[in-house]
Amino acid sequence: MKKKTHPLFALLTAACSIQAAEPAAHRPSVERMAHACGACHGTYGHSIGPTPSIAGKPEEDFVKDMLEFKSGQRVSSIMNRIARAYTEEDITALAQFFKNQ
Repeated sequence: MKKKTHPLFALLTAACSIQAAEPAAHRPSVERMAHACGACHGTYGHSIGPTPSIAGKPEEDFVKDMLEFKSGQRVSSIMNRIARAYTEEDITALAQFFKNQ
């Protein structure tokens, strides 16, 4: 039996795949990338649900977590796929963005 994929998850996965294939000059701004995080982590990283807030998270913690998701060292069915789509520069930029929220 084939598992059904939630439409939002399919959209986020597709968006990340497209984003990763783009040359750096054509990549979206950090604020635009951060809006994708809002689907789960809330507007500008301020979660109101069970997903952790990332607003105000220290840069080094954000980078560490994302690199662990990217490498598979930290397991999450959604975050591992999303993190792999970002470059280390993207992750650092997102860390700075969310630190200031």
